Amino acid sequence: MFDVKEVGGTNVVYLKGEVNAQSGVELKNHVLEIFKKANTVVLSFKGVMYMNSSGLREVIDLLKRSKKENKNLRLCDMSNDIKEMFAFTGLDKVFKIYSDESQALKG
Repeated sequence: MFDVKEVGGTNVVYLKGEVNAQSGVELKNHVLEIFKKANTVVLSFKGVMYMNSSGLREVIDLLKRSKKENKNLRLCDMSNDIKEMFAFTGLDKVFKIYSDESQALKG
């Protein structure tokens, strides 16, 4: 479902497959654990084939929690379909979205 790699003090979470209710909850819990030790997490959507509204809700909840704890959540490597989902819902203006991992790491 996801792999994590530390790059220069920032944790990059590589999502794979589907982001739905079940995988979204696992992702959220895992990233909240990372936030206990790190200030910034990058979510790479490069391996995501499908994301539904339940998965999106979990990512939104993760953003809310990160803001409450003064942490940075950045998103990158989105497919056109996922970019459209964020744009359609207006979330592209709420999240920090970058074209690729290197841009997200620079912030």
